[in-house]
Parts: sequence; structure tokens; C-alpha cells
Amino acid sequence: MSRLLVAAALIVLTCTAHAGGNPDIRIYIDFGPPNYVHEITPELYTQFDAYVCLDQVGEGVRCASFRLTDLVADYPEVVATGHWTILMSGDLPICYDPWMLPGTTLCSYECYTSDEEPVLAGFATYFYLGGGSCCLQVLDNLDYPRWIVDCSEPGEVDHYCVLANGSINGGECPDGDCSPVPVHGETWGTIKSLYR
Repeated sequence: MSRLLVAAALIVLTCTAHAGGNPDIRIYIDFGPPNYVHEITPELYTQFDAYVCLDQVGEGVRCASFRLTDLVADYPEVVATGHWTILMSGDLPICYDPWMLPGTTLCSYECYTSDEEPVLAGFATYFYLGGGSCCLQVLDNLDYPRWIVDCSEPGEVDHYCVLANGSINGGECPDGDCSPVPVHGETWGTIKSLYR
């Protein structure tokens, strides 16, 4: 009897823990896309952009949920005037500034794909004051941690790993965590229903 229960449990776990079309998707900060530039030393009193990029996008992207370090609040001596620009927009952008809690979720009925270059979700523009260094980290959205919805029908959720954060003027950043992460079988219909 116990063997039967173990077999049933394995079948249930195998059926519910399937990945979408982007099992190896990564998110990272890039100061010069598509060149994987994760460090910048800007000139004093100049503006610079920090892009949020996704790569290893096999089945495309319809939604991305993440949060960024609030550099303006946490490091006012280093940077000022954070401004967010969405590049992955469409018919259904659900957006907050990515440093505000709980984070941002960018969704679109349009499918964002790229065979060779990363998908650019958006970028933050800062003004460098030069009072030290800091790190722009990709953090978990508190409501939908690490969610990426692919373009399959219905869309499924993959969970990204962080390839690299962005070092500003030599700021120490935690290493990326691109190792296997658990997957959950959510559908695009489930996610759309959250925003009706």
C-alpha cells in the first residue's frame, strides 16, 4: 500500500512541477546592452541608464515581475532623480516604479522574443552625484517573486535567476544566483484574471 501512495505522490509532483518554455531564463542589469556590462563608473554630474534585461528566452516573454533597489532613497549622496522607462509595453502594462513596493509587473498581449539579443524590459535613468558607490540589485517582486510568463497558449510561469546586478562606481554587489530554481505550473489565464 505504501508503494502505491509513493507512486501516486510522484505522479502528482511530476505533473504539477513542469516548467514553461523558458526554464533557464535570466534577468540582469546591463549598462550597455546587449554587451553584458554590469559595472559603470560615470563621470561626475552626468546621467546614465541601467537596463533590466532578460536572456535565454526560448518561448518569449509576456510578463515579467521584479523589483529594483531604491538607489535615490538608499544612496542619496551617490545618485539622484531615478526615472523608469518601460520598453516591454503593449496592451496590458501593469506597472509601478520598480523600486516601489511590491515591485513592478510588466505584462503585454504582445510576445517579446529574441533569438540572439536579450529582451529589454525597461531602464532606470539616474543622475550621478559622485558621493560614493552603490549596487543596483534585482530583487523579488513581493507579490509575484521571479515570475516570467512565456508566450505559449496558455502562458506558463517560469522563475528567473539573477545573472548579475549593477555596480556603480565600484559598489560591491552580491553574486548572481543562476542555479536551478523550483518551477510552478501557472497559466496566462490565471495571471490575466488577477488584473481584471
